[in-house]
Amino acid sequence: KTAGAQTLPPLTTGSPAPGVSQKSTAWRQVTCPAAVLMVSPPLLQPEFQAQPPYALSCASLSDEEVDTTEQFDDHGFVLPPDGDAVGENVREYHRWFEPKALRRLGRFEYRRKRLPDPGAWSSVPKTALKGLLRKGVPHEHRKEVWCSVLGVPERMKASPSSYAEILVQARQEIPYKTSEEIERDLQRTFPNHRRFRQAAGQAELRNVLSAYAHHAPRVQYCQGINFIAALLLIVLEEEELSFWALVSSVETLGVERYYTEGMTLLRADMRTLGTLLERKCPKVARRFAAVGVDLTSICSEWFITWYAKCMPISTTLRVWDAMFYEGFKVLFRVAVGIFKLVEADILKCTNFEDVMEQAKDWPRRMVNHNELLKTSFKGVPGLRRQDLLQVRDDALCHVEREDEEQKRRHQDVRERQALERAAREAAKAAESKQQSVATGGAVLATAL
Repeated sequence: KTAGAQTLPPLTTGSPAPGVSQKSTAWRQVTCPAAVLMVSPPLLQPEFQAQPPYALSCASLSDEEVDTTEQFDDHGFVLPPDGDAVGENVREYHRWFEPKALRRLGRFEYRRKRLPDPGAWSSVPKTALKGLLRKGVPHEHRKEVWCSVLGVPERMKASPSSYAEILVQARQEIPYKTSEEIERDLQRTFPNHRRFRQAAGQAELRNVLSAYAHHAPRVQYCQGINFIAALLLIVLEEEELSFWALVSSVETLGVERYYTEGMTLLRADMRTLGTLLERKCPKVARRFAAVGVDLTSICSEWFITWYAKCMPISTTLRVWDAMFYEGFKVLFRVAVGIFKLVEADILKCTNFEDVMEQAKDWPRRMVNHNELLKTSFKGVPGLRRQDLLQVRDDALCHVEREDEEQKRRHQDVRERQALERAAREAAKAAESKQQSVATGGAVLATAL
């Protein structure tokens, strides 16, 4: 395993469409601690790198130590310097997409004014709301929309304990090992984001993760949840809302067993994705089989962080807009969408090493979030929830049988080792007895 900053190849997003305004959104320029290149510490398997693909990795320095000027994007992440290939692609696509985003904002706000109550997005007819969310939620309205579709206010009211009470209990009751794991990952979670460079932002993340560890004792804490909680904090801005949104989203997606011991559901979903790839992207599936690539080695990070770690943040937010309403199947749609968009590159790979070398860059290249979402939905027709659930159930049965077989093998090994240990002890006792008899006979012979 290796860790550290990586140089990415230039991306191709194409030239702006004819007639599209070249006006650029004004990038905010603020004074803050300096960005310095750093090597990320080695992480647990699967390896999670602690920064989005198109931003610098930064270490926190106090204003007293260094005072310099940096640029941040609209989400609070440090922008790459001028001339950086990935950063230029992000800027170029942002400029190209701006007119479309403004039109969508107008349509979105028109719909918003017609809501029966402020923020009552769940009242919108399902088909209309699904289409609206697939087009992307304007960032200034994401907090309102996510809380509505996830049912956060209702969950807060229904809970017998308040967030403050849960947090107090968490500080008293979660195991020291869990607290230690959370603490270790705070510094690794989006260190190039303005919020998490500061002690206050890290404290918020610590609180959300600790409260969730107490709320979900089967999970406690698993690496990957930190990126999800951090992105919720970035969008929702409030610690309490972020906690309840984390609780709601894990339950809405039904993915708690991604994070429990053995990661049973995650392993099953990797098998499910393999089956889906055979049906929807067969050339890619055959190439992976030919070179001996297991999808777990590529896609487990995608699913366990809901793409928060591996894709440009603007693209991840578009995925979450749809996922929070449509559910877990969006994880599969987006994975197939990525493979469809990089199919030509995959088919050029001739061995296992080629695939694994390039695989880490595939989601990072998804700067064009509109193209990815179109490919994931319109380009993957006929993906019905009931069919996906059937394939998932079959995969889950297979994984559970594997686990049972492994348990039996381990039990057989333990029993065999116990028998061998007992046999050795019996032989040793017999040998000791023989030596004792022999010694006693020799003593008696000498006495006579």
